[in-house]
Amino acid sequence: MRIVVAGATGLIGKRHLQHVVDEPEAELAGIIDPAEIAPELALRHNCRHFKSVDDLLASLKSGTFSADAVIVATPTSTHAVLAQELVKENLSVLVEKPLAVTGTEGRAILDTCRKATGAGGKGIIMVGHHRRHNSYVLAVKKAIDEGRLGRIVAINGVWAMRKPMDYFAIPWRQQLGSGGVVLTNASHEIDILQYLLGDISEVYATEGVKERGFPVDETVLATFKFASGVVGSFLFSDAATSPHSWEAATGENPYIPRTGETCLTVLGTRGSMGIPSLTRFHYDDLPPDEQNWSFPLGRDEKSKADVDDIQPLARQLKHFISAVRGQAEPNCSAEDGLKTVLVIEAIFQSLTLHSPVTVGQL
Repeated sequence: MRIVVAGATGLIGKRHLQHVVDEPEAELAGIIDPAEIAPELALRHNCRHFKSVDDLLASLKSGTFSADAVIVATPTSTHAVLAQELVKENLSVLVEKPLAVTGTEGRAILDTCRKATGAGGKGIIMVGHHRRHNSYVLAVKKAIDEGRLGRIVAINGVWAMRKPMDYFAIPWRQQLGSGGVVLTNASHEIDILQYLLGDISEVYATEGVKERGFPVDETVLATFKFASGVVGSFLFSDAATSPHSWEAATGENPYIPRTGETCLTVLGTRGSMGIPSLTRFHYDDLPPDEQNWSFPLGRDEKSKADVDDIQPLARQLKHFISAVRGQAEPNCSAEDGLKTVLVIEAIFQSLTLHSPVTVGQL
């Protein structure tokens, strides 16, 4: 499958590019990137270089170039426009999270997809919430689905790491509507919460101190109410020195040192389980009248066997290729991506209103 990577010189774009190169079922057909180093990168990988999506589309229409799909790893504020332009031209799109900045943008993407499909288009849109392909997430979901945790009552998480100042040398990372810990990092966690526990229906959020002087958020505490009745809280901070984050906990990102400290805990009536330990604490071996705080908890390590070393981005790429070929339904559809955008939108509304906010509907 011939794949083009848009934003190939960026942090996540570089990783997508390498996974395309490494995937036997994929061919890196080209890159889209206006950066000065982009032509050299394309030359190194023996593929075409385009300065813009318009340049790519012009080459497709002229018949001088062909492609099946595009991975959009550009700044968040560009996702909605680019995804729509590409799917209109019958290209399938794997768009990095979040799908869009606002619910209005996300709904426009869904509308464009439906119109393109109705007109005979074969392009699909899948959202790059790659943690759905992480074996830790799959192990916890399996434990929940098998009933090993009982009825889920609550969830608690932390994503906290201190970003270096040179991270913010790229202007969009300082700007509202494209940067900040909620849009950039919390979107991953929110998607996983809904993947595991269903739709979030209500949000309350409050913002912490800022030290960098940029308008974007640095520390935000959010509480969630799920449609199922589950409640949860999550702390997001890119200013804190901390071992508690998904990347540090699981070792998912090769550029971030692993700590193995807990980043997410799911609590149910029959047991609880944290990531990355995957130890299930329970009272299974005790009679019903002794399944309470007066007695020692048992430990079940069964879920550890479900963890593997496959990179989530690599597993996601394989799944995307299968979805484009019609062999599978997208694991994270545009609708799924929009649900995360709507929760993020509710968080920002709550920060402004200083009150709980009901999450918008599709």
